[in-house]
Amino acid sequence: MDSQRRNEIVLLCAVGAITALGMALVSVALGDSPLRATRGVALAGALLAITFLMDLTGQKRDRALVPIIAMICGLGLIMLWRLDRPAHQASVQIIWMVLGASLMLATYLLITDVRGLARMKYICGVGAVGLLFATMIWGEERYGARLWLDLGIIPPFQPGEFAKILMAIFLAGYVAERGQLISEVGRGRWGLPILELRHLAPVLAIVVFCLALFVTQRDLGAAVLFLGLAIAVMYLGTGRRTYVLLGAAAFVIGALIAPHLFAHVGKRIVAWLYPYSAPTGVGMQSLQAMFAFSEGGLLGTGLGMGMPYKMPAVATDLIFAAIGEELGLAGTCGLLALFAMATFTGMRIAWRCQDRFGMLLAAGLTTVIALQALVIVGGVIRVVPLTGITLPFVSYGGTSVITSFIMVGLLLAVSRDCWEPPHVRRHVVRHPAPSAGDPGPTQPVS
Repeated sequence: MDSQRRNEIVLLCAVGAITALGMALVSVALGDSPLRATRGVALAGALLAITFLMDLTGQKRDRALVPIIAMICGLGLIMLWRLDRPAHQASVQIIWMVLGASLMLATYLLITDVRGLARMKYICGVGAVGLLFATMIWGEERYGARLWLDLGIIPPFQPGEFAKILMAIFLAGYVAERGQLISEVGRGRWGLPILELRHLAPVLAIVVFCLALFVTQRDLGAAVLFLGLAIAVMYLGTGRRTYVLLGAAAFVIGALIAPHLFAHVGKRIVAWLYPYSAPTGVGMQSLQAMFAFSEGGLLGTGLGMGMPYKMPAVATDLIFAAIGEELGLAGTCGLLALFAMATFTGMRIAWRCQDRFGMLLAAGLTTVIALQALVIVGGVIRVVPLTGITLPFVSYGGTSVITSFIMVGLLLAVSRDCWEPPHVRRHVVRHPAPSAGDPGPTQPVS
């Protein structure tokens, strides 16, 4: 057993122990039996078994990502165990996480070569549009946004979460194939840049249509994620800052127009800028989050010793504030450090890729996870308006957990298929200067 594999096993065992200990402390503080907290080991045990099954393929993969994600999930379970008594949500969340981890394994094993997804880019793009269109027509409206789809045979789910994955595959495949053509920028009158729209047309059509569907569904948080994903993949695939500037301009224009088109967006802006103007209405969430952080201080009140359950929608929108109250600044910084480590690991997978599609797919999926965490954390601490998106792997919700684990499975598949093994790396040997008539080429030598 190599050192990386051994470290992965040790870290997963440590995650299981930390999760069980945290849940046991909550149980003691609330007067429950600490033995009930042993169910917290289930997720770490499932992930440990899944990593062994992944190793049956005998191929190399990233060893750092799964323990980091497991620790983020562990913190989420501890807080859900504390927030909801008799811990119904935490028990359901464990089931969702184990199911998501199983789908992560299925994604890793069934996709024998992740580069083959590039051939399905148009199917994925149309599929993303189809999911959002079906939600717009048949979806259910909750909390002012039409996000949920109930098919009757399965629990209600959010198709937009799956659309993010499909859109990442489409963008990575298209930009990988036509990146050189997309990166060509001409010069028009007064030296202004002119993009080759005939090559950008498929990307613009699908991205704009998806953003329009999100806007009509009044899910502006997801629209920000889609826009950020498109900007990241286009910039990394072409190296053109023009796309970043265009995306930023579109974001600013949308932010200025949205409050006038949608009443609930205007209310969120008011709650962000003037929470004290409606302390029992739209400003309640922002104020309760501020009070929670103030109560938590540096080290927090202690697990089970605060009152985070008084915050509205605390298990979904404000779970970061609950962590701030009971674990303090130290706990929130620890969680942010874990997300930073996950982002670094995902980008490292992209950096080491020898395949263009794999690189863009890994970078796009990592951007989605990082941007989603950034938006919800920024909303809770009042850097940006609070949106209805979830904190990945932490907030309560089955669809978000499952799709997040599928994205991790794709990242692991990229690390397996697109990394170049060290023993086959090619080195360039420079030969002496050629004599007259000798072209003297520089030849790669294995």
